[in-house]
Amino acid sequence: MKALTSERPGFQDWIQAARLKFLPQGVMPVVIAGALAFSEGTFNVANFIVAFSAAAAVQIGLTMFNDTLDYVYGTDCKPIDAKNPFSGGSGVFTCGLINPRQSLMVIFGLYLFALMCAIYMALDMGWGVMWIAIIGATISILYSAKPLRLAYHGLGELVMLLGYGPVLTAWGYFVHTGMVSWDVLLIGVIPGLCMWTMILINEIPDYEEDRAAGKRNLTYRLGPKNAKNLFIISLVVLYAYILALVFSGVMPPLSAIALGGIPLAVMAVRIAHRYYDDPIKVAMANKLMVIIYSVTTATVAIGMLT
Repeated sequence: MKALTSERPGFQDWIQAARLKFLPQGVMPVVIAGALAFSEGTFNVANFIVAFSAAAAVQIGLTMFNDTLDYVYGTDCKPIDAKNPFSGGSGVFTCGLINPRQSLMVIFGLYLFALMCAIYMALDMGWGVMWIAIIGATISILYSAKPLRLAYHGLGELVMLLGYGPVLTAWGYFVHTGMVSWDVLLIGVIPGLCMWTMILINEIPDYEEDRAAGKRNLTYRLGPKNAKNLFIISLVVLYAYILALVFSGVMPPLSAIALGGIPLAVMAVRIAHRYYDDPIKVAMANKLMVIIYSVTTATVAIGMLT
C-alpha cells in the first residue's frame, strides 16, 4: 500500500478518483432537457455544450468531495481490494494514491469551472440560471458536508432525487428557453427516481461501514433487507411512472422505449434479493443499476426527439 505523502498523483489516480462510471448521473438530465428543447425548436447548441460541461464538472467534483469527506469522517476505511467496486468510494485515499488536500484543490477547480459556465449562461439567458444552479450546488455540498451532512441523517437519498432529478433537468432546460414548465419538472423526476434507486442499492454493501461510522442513511435506518425491498419497489415505481407520463401525454409515445430496461431491472432484482447480505456478490446488481440508469435516461431523451 502506498503511503500518504505529498507525492504528485498520476493521471490514472485522478481517473480512479473521478469514478467516471457515475458520470451519466450528472449529465443525462441535461441531455433529456436538451432533447426536449430540440423537439420544441428552442435548442441552443452553445449553451448545451457549456451546460453539459458544467454538469460533468460538478458530478466529478461531487463524487470526489463525497469520497474525500467519507474518508476524513472515517466512513470509508476498506482497502480497494476489499471493496464492492460500485460503492464505498474510489479507494484512492485508503491506498494512499491521493491525499485529501490534493483532492480538495481539484474539487475547488471543478466547482470554479462550473461557476464560470453558469455565469456565462446567466449573461445569455438571465440570472434564473444562477438561482437554479445555486440550489443544485447547495444540495450537492450539504449532502456530505457539515453542518447538515444530509447523507448522514436519512435525507441524502431524497435530496439527491430532487437535485439530480427536477432541479438539474429544469436547469438544463432553462439554458435553452429561459423558463421552466411543469412538464419539465415531471420528466425530471425520472432521472431523480433512477438516482434514488441507485443510491439505495449502493448503500447496501456499505451497511456495516456506515453503521460503524454513524452514517444514518436510509439503509442504516431500514436495515439491508428492508432497503433491498425498497430498492425493488423503487424500480417498479420508476417504470410505472414512465408509463403514466406517456399515457398522460407529458411524454411522447416513443418514450415508452425506456421500458426496454425492464429485463435488466428483473436481473438486478433477482441478484439483490439473493445476495443483499453479501457486499461482493451483490456488486452485479450495483452494476446493472448503473446500466439501467444510462439506458432509461438515454431512451427517454430519444423519445423526446419525436
